[in-house]
Amino acid sequence: MLKSITIGDRKLYVYPTLKGLSKEGEEVEEIYSITKPDVLCVSLSDRELAEVMFAIRDADGYEPPADYTPESDSLKRILDARDEEVEGDGDDDEEEGDGDDDEEDGDGLPDRIEVPAGIVSREMVDEALDEPFAPDLMAADSAAKGDQIFISDSDMAYSKKLATFGDVELPPPAFVESVRLAEQDMIPIMDIDLSDDEYTLVFIDHVTYWQLVSQSRKIKSMRKRLKTPTPEEMAKQWDARIRTIKGFEFLERERERKMAAGLLAELDKHSKVLAIIDLVRVDGTLKELENLLKK
Repeated sequence: MLKSITIGDRKLYVYPTLKGLSKEGEEVEEIYSITKPDVLCVSLSDRELAEVMFAIRDADGYEPPADYTPESDSLKRILDARDEEVEGDGDDDEEEGDGDDDEEDGDGLPDRIEVPAGIVSREMVDEALDEPFAPDLMAADSAAKGDQIFISDSDMAYSKKLATFGDVELPPPAFVESVRLAEQDMIPIMDIDLSDDEYTLVFIDHVTYWQLVSQSRKIKSMRKRLKTPTPEEMAKQWDARIRTIKGFEFLERERERKMAAGLLAELDKHSKVLAIIDLVRVDGTLKELENLLKK
């Protein structure tokens, strides 16, 4: 499955991932040892890469060397946050009353509410709900407090369908194993997908309410009726049906343009680039990269 592309004296290796199959972890480990990249690029947002780092930490307690400074802004943030956690872990520093109970008022509800975009106050939610129904804020359920990974309903539906072809893990093993190996070798790890903020801006500008309803209906239908002989075909058909919706087609093309620009930037600085990219985004990303190289 590995794609090898030569651009001048540079080499780009692309591993198309199905985002979840357990066996991909071993495949990526072998590919990494063969390619020996100078930089790792992953089709993740800054938040998703941070979640992968949390998963690695929780799984085996790995810590990068003390003198290691990552190039990725998201990795810098996650490592800084990890340092803050360690500094504040001592029980002696805990003051009386510093518990979850302090975040609740008399009605037993929390003063702050966690959502995928961050933490908002109850007052902000109450104000939004008091407004006429033309909201500027859309809320979604978040993972339970303390969880480090947010999984959308669409991702969960896709993962359940993928699980019919083998064991599935989240975060996807292809990303977890490649990031783990790159960290151990102290090579840069770059999240080349749209950041959460960029994704949100594109989404609200191009995806309408009715398109969101249409996406939900298509996913519900595919969960019951989509039958394919291979996981690769399943992923392609899943993506193709979602991309029949105009707003989501634009959104995915924007992701491909962003990732192509990220790959080109790394190819300008490094001779061997290993990219772990969603299988359904590979062809579009490489096409966009080809267009950039022609300019």
